[in-house]
Amino acid sequence: MIEVDLVAKHGKKALGLEEHGHHSPTWRQRLPEILLEIGIIVFAITLSIQLHSWHEHSLERQKERKFLLGLRQDLSHDIKEMQEDSASYVVQQKAFSYFRALTPQTLSADSLKKYSWTLRNTTVLVPNASRFEGLKSSGDLDIIEDEALLNGILDHYQELIPGLVNEADSFSDYKGQTISRYLDEHLAPNQQNLVAVMGAGPMQNYLSHASIIPGIVKEYHHVMQHSRHLIHQIDSQLGGH
Repeated sequence: MIEVDLVAKHGKKALGLEEHGHHSPTWRQRLPEILLEIGIIVFAITLSIQLHSWHEHSLERQKERKFLLGLRQDLSHDIKEMQEDSASYVVQQKAFSYFRALTPQTLSADSLKKYSWTLRNTTVLVPNASRFEGLKSSGDLDIIEDEALLNGILDHYQELIPGLVNEADSFSDYKGQTISRYLDEHLAPNQQNLVAVMGAGPMQNYLSHASIIPGIVKEYHHVMQHSRHLIHQIDSQLGGH
């Protein structure tokens, strides 16, 4: 390193260790020269450390920018999926109301085609969180300079997303353990007894759990709004670099 060479060269000179062809002056005589040499050494080392620090900071900012650009893309993809999931839950709520009130008169092929999938489907967000988890596991979250942005990202991936996934997952599991199982056990292969199955007490109770769907939809929209806010913060942050 440059500072090592400078220390070796100027240090020897400052201490009078270089070879001379004549009698060396005393250290008192050489004091101004010694102080100058020491100053040069200190300056060189300080400059080298500062340049190294600037270089490291530049690398961190590049890494931060790359992460935030990727995170913005992840958030955008999640928003699109959440919009689709939210719309799916709205249809499920309508479908459950239809099946609860099903009669021979309201039974139709078009309605069954429109709503049958809701009885067995699973609608759960699969977030694009690998980028965040990778940075977190590497211990490099501190490359994000904006503290408010960092806190928002942590809240998003450690609280909001897990909470939403758990809520949707619980509802999907409930459907699988109740509605789907009841249909497997009681619905005829030709579905000729569909009206009777839907009107049975247990199925009516199962379908009544559609009352929790508005809460799930509300949570989806809350997380989507937070995602949009993070994207706005990221755009502001990247605009400053």
